[in-house]
Amino acid sequence: MTDAPGTNRRFNDEEVALIIKRAAELQQTEQIADEPASALTLAEVEQIAKEAGIDPALIRRAAQTLDRPGEANRPSPWAGAPTRLVFERVVDGEISPDEHENLIDIIRRTMGDNGIPSVFGRTLAWTSGAQGSRRQSHGRQVDVSVVSRGGVTTIRIEEELRNIAGALFGGLVGGGGGGSTGITIGIGMGVLNSPAMAAMLWLGVAGGFYLLARTLFGRTAEKREWQLRELIDRLEEEVARAVARKTPQIGASTPRSVEPGGETAVTG
Repeated sequence: MTDAPGTNRRFNDEEVALIIKRAAELQQTEQIADEPASALTLAEVEQIAKEAGIDPALIRRAAQTLDRPGEANRPSPWAGAPTRLVFERVVDGEISPDEHENLIDIIRRTMGDNGIPSVFGRTLAWTSGAQGSRRQSHGRQVDVSVVSRGGVTTIRIEEELRNIAGALFGGLVGGGGGGSTGITIGIGMGVLNSPAMAAMLWLGVAGGFYLLARTLFGRTAEKREWQLRELIDRLEEEVARAVARKTPQIGASTPRSVEPGGETAVTG
């Protein structure tokens, strides 16, 4: 069992925040285990948050992400990062089709790609121009949709990363590992005169290429995830402003936004 930190140890601001957060989690866990009936309703949590100066709308958004806690940013076991990115936001209120031009401009500037926009009534769809064919092994596969229906506007962004994963792992592990087979067998059998050493050498080389592929794919997926997150944040802000312009109300606040299911990155 690990000993407790010495009383004279000093903690920086980040460590203090982590300690307090962890202590609060432990306290909550123990209280729920000892007194199951003490669990709070969403309304009670919102009231506590309001007294603490926290917007109740943020509490509702956070509570909705608990519905599917395991899906957020879930990496693929073999690739080490999500092979499919999905982000979704829902904003209260509908927007006019006249606002689609502003949204297309935001998408193009953020993605650095003119893409292929299309409008069907109150639905805006945008597809990355580099796709050409969904089955091609090159180019990004990004789809954006903005749908106004039933009193809400749903923004959804998806990007498929399986093509990148296949290219990296196939090229590095298959090409590098397979190409080194003759060399490793030659060294193991010819120099070391040991079939076991030959196998170990090949596994070591192939494993090295595998780790390299995981590292490169992880960095690529992370970069694209941040870009799509930035894009959906900008679109959500613009949609909220568009709703406010369409339905001005005295004393009305900016329409709240909710995230049913949260932002997800689903593995294939």
